[in-house]
Amino acid sequence: MLKATPVGTVGGRYNRQQDRQSPFLRKAGLYLGVVFELPATIIGGLAIGYFLDEYFHTSPWLLIALTAIAFVGGFVRLVYWVRFFTRKPDANGGP
Repeated sequence: MLKATPVGTVGGRYNRQQDRQSPFLRKAGLYLGVVFELPATIIGGLAIGYFLDEYFHTSPWLLIALTAIAFVGGFVRLVYWVRFFTRKPDANGGP
């Protein structure tokens, strides 16, 4: 599993570009990521399932299976984001 890094660091070094961005832009970027992540995951599962069904002539089974897996994956990520946004800031001011 990937290790979470503080938002202020990139690759183990301090991110100076983040200081130049307004807090509004930082939050807007996070929220836009959440907004597009769930539908993109589901649409990706649909597309991959459709093309694999066409290739293997198994219609509609791979479409259904991959769409269900994409729904589960999308909602797991949604739960992660809800926990991220409801976390209380620590002493350093981070989430």
